[in-house]
Amino acid sequence: MKKFMEFKALASKDIYPFPITSDLEKLGKWIVYLPLIRYATIVDKDVVVELQNAICGRPYGKTPIVEDILSHMEDEKKKIYYTSSDETGLLNMMILPNNKCNFHCSYCYSAYGRSGKEISYDKLSSAIDYFFDISRAANQRLTISVLGGGEPLLSWDLLKRALNHAFELGVKRKTKIPVSLVTNGSLIPENMLEYCKENDISVSVSFDILEDIQREQRGSYELVKDNINRISDYGLDVALNTVITNSNVDRMKEMILHMDNEMPLVKKVSFKSLISNSYFSDMQAREDYYRKFVDHFFEAKDLAQKKGIYLVCPYWNAVICLADRYCPGKFVVTAEGTISICHCVSSEKDLLYDKFIYGRISEGHVDIDREKLQAILAFNQNKFDSCQTCPCRWHCAGGCYTDNCTMSEIEKETYCVSMRYFLEKFLLKYVIQ
Repeated sequence: MKKFMEFKALASKDIYPFPITSDLEKLGKWIVYLPLIRYATIVDKDVVVELQNAICGRPYGKTPIVEDILSHMEDEKKKIYYTSSDETGLLNMMILPNNKCNFHCSYCYSAYGRSGKEISYDKLSSAIDYFFDISRAANQRLTISVLGGGEPLLSWDLLKRALNHAFELGVKRKTKIPVSLVTNGSLIPENMLEYCKENDISVSVSFDILEDIQREQRGSYELVKDNINRISDYGLDVALNTVITNSNVDRMKEMILHMDNEMPLVKKVSFKSLISNSYFSDMQAREDYYRKFVDHFFEAKDLAQKKGIYLVCPYWNAVICLADRYCPGKFVVTAEGTISICHCVSSEKDLLYDKFIYGRISEGHVDIDREKLQAILAFNQNKFDSCQTCPCRWHCAGGCYTDNCTMSEIEKETYCVSMRYFLEKFLLKYVIQ
């Protein structure tokens, strides 16, 4: 962290210098990054020192590169997504209709909390009424995401009825309600495809793409692959969510090729990195995994682009936008009839349940603990001194609230290093000319 702290004055102006580590030919060089205008350039360290002197009002060598960097400070700023500190800023409703699942995925974040519960329609409709109430979020674009807790399509009849109610409220608000649905792909209930197409619902399937990996980590390879092709053949917008473990971290390009060959109509995929403490034997294993993930992602990104496939990952999503907080906060309706700030915490059995639940649903009413919600939403990048001088400050913006509540300081720093490494490779590849 010292490398970033020594240029604190520059960071106060949102100028972030950091040494190049990913390119052997550029070792010893530094990147100077101005995230708010999406400008970056490669310099020698003495230029960084001159910049520091200029910012601090000390004499400095007015070389062309120093003057050029200083001139860019006046460029037009990019849009920053500033998040709200109360419930009016909660714009995405996540519905976890049940705690039931017909799979036993090896890395499932919610398996510990399985209870077999399903939310009642009355409670779910009450939550929808509250979420879409004009007085809560007037003139805002509100969205719904349906995902698990469990496998949401095990509650298809309930979901369909609840979504119909949401669409009716959208008509009253004179706005379209975008809906996305995440499933393990094992089930296609009767009329699901027709319903999703009629209502322009996007579908994401959690699928590990390669046959041996899917069988090892999830199961039902042929069934899910065939259902993915059924969904895409029907003309629905379908994407894949793929968890990357040590078993497939070096096979990302192979996964893109397999998609192209076996699921040719699917053109969107997200590779999700692992965070869980239980997955890594020690800190070196965690560090090695992160670095492999980043390196292989960029290789796969190049191949995906050639194949017309849009590939993303959490690092990528963070780098391409500017925000004051990693997560804007969620209105997560759980199977237990509560409101959580994160879809990863929905059951009374979950470790962070008491910390993350800020609302409870009764038939016809939603009770929000506003003081608790505001305390959760106040947790952002300004909580960490190290963020103030980090080049990722406006990208990961302090990181995931859930991860910050569960990871040790050294585990967080290891992730931070990987985030900076990803940003470095992104800038070298896409920003610096």
